[in-house]
Amino acid sequence: MTTPAMTDQQLIDYSGEHLMHELSMLWELAEILPQRTKGTAEYVALLESFAIHLRNLIEFFCFVSEGDYVRAQEFFDDPSAWPARSKLTPNLKDALRRANEEVSHLTTGRISGSPPEKAWDTTALLTEIGTVAREFATKASAKKLHSKVVEFLKLPANEVPVWLGDNVSHSNVSSSSMGIVSVSPVANNSTHTQIVGHVLIKQP
Repeated sequence: MTTPAMTDQQLIDYSGEHLMHELSMLWELAEILPQRTKGTAEYVALLESFAIHLRNLIEFFCFVSEGDYVRAQEFFDDPSAWPARSKLTPNLKDALRRANEEVSHLTTGRISGSPPEKAWDTTALLTEIGTVAREFATKASAKKLHSKVVEFLKLPANEVPVWLGDNVSHSNVSSSSMGIVSVSPVANNSTHTQIVGHVLIKQP
């Protein structure tokens, strides 16, 4: 399906919410994972979430615009200024394959047992996709990319946790008092990250 091109304002709004969500979740998960016990259900769930957000970002940065998928090229006045395929390094290509075969789908590509090659080097993968993301933020059109994305990707590593706490709220779901997950209402019916300036919105 081919959808009409997004306006500059739509791209700003989209990147401020959905791209920022993918970036912030990946960075936060990379920070949280080393603090959790490997092999537990919690650790596996967090690792699988990391793989999915990484896959989404690899596809955003490294795939060309197609149908209703939003890609990095759309944030340039001249889409050819972002040669998407050249950003797909061997490590990112392998991570994308693994996210598809080992996390998102039941395939014969799943690795049995716990051999060393089954581990995910989250630190190295974050560094690699971070390099691509920062290049994108530097070169993309300021008329199309939300300023918060640029601000976030310019931060030194030690400032990221505080900035995320001050600027990003994952407000799409909250837990009720009975332990049932419910979807929090959002005015524009969108999901995921909400940019909130310097106020951290806490869900009840």
